[in-house]
Amino acid sequence: MKSPRLKIAIQLFLIVLGAALSGWCINALIIPHRFLSGGVSGVALLVFYLAGVPPVGLSIFILNVPIFLLGWREVSLRFVLFSLVGMLGLAGFVYLFTGATFPVHDDMLAAILAGVFLGVGGGLTFRAGGSQGGVDIISIYLNRRFAIRIGYTIFSINILILVVAAFVISLDRALYTMIMMFVSSKVVDHIQSGFNQRKSVMIISSSARRISQGILHNLHRGVTILKGEGGYTGRSQEVVYTVTTMLELNRLKELVWTVDPDAFIIVNDTVEVIGKGFRIPKSEDFRRKVRKTTRIEDKTGKG
Repeated sequence: MKSPRLKIAIQLFLIVLGAALSGWCINALIIPHRFLSGGVSGVALLVFYLAGVPPVGLSIFILNVPIFLLGWREVSLRFVLFSLVGMLGLAGFVYLFTGATFPVHDDMLAAILAGVFLGVGGGLTFRAGGSQGGVDIISIYLNRRFAIRIGYTIFSINILILVVAAFVISLDRALYTMIMMFVSSKVVDHIQSGFNQRKSVMIISSSARRISQGILHNLHRGVTILKGEGGYTGRSQEVVYTVTTMLELNRLKELVWTVDPDAFIIVNDTVEVIGKGFRIPKSEDFRRKVRKTTRIEDKTGKG
């Protein structure tokens, strides 16, 4: 098991590496092709294209200062500190890589490639438990204060940036930027999940008990037996429900079909799995929130 210090060191390294990739990408691909990007970086690039000053890295830093002050008390301290490292790293690497180039002249290829690099950079940062500042903190703040969905905030801000870019720069640049954002979001998703993406699996079989025992003892995954009924036959039917990783999915299929070649298997993607055997939230902020919620419910019940 990794020590806490080693784990933090690895997380910080991934955040800095992600910031370096994003900073290089902004200089080598985005600025030469006059693309934008999402969030604060997009605003900084828009200001740079229109005014020529200040440098993009400095704008990213200046725009993030009030955002971090706003989110300091609303977002977990650990996330803010990790995001601060990501933001300072991004601003610093954007400045450090000023003038960097990459020999891609076709705008479409540049947009796709920029999306890949931004996605890898952002994905590494998110996987390490941080962000590169800006919109992420704003979205969390609005979610906790006004219950506005995080995805809605990020989407709205990015759409606003694209609309402004379409009118101020050109529609073509805005559309290329939209392609870049789409590619980036897909890459971030894959970096986040990787080969550890969780799959929820439902297995309909007349040998449900034997299959569940095989999953428990061979794959060491939890199993829930659901009670069902055949829609055509009306017979009662047991359904096995479990959650596994992408790497274990083929082993699970082989196990099921070894027991029952006629078994019916349904596999679904999962957004997040929290609990024993997967990710268990252990942060002090989470425990404090749970205790606070419990006290509120107790008071409400007594009232």
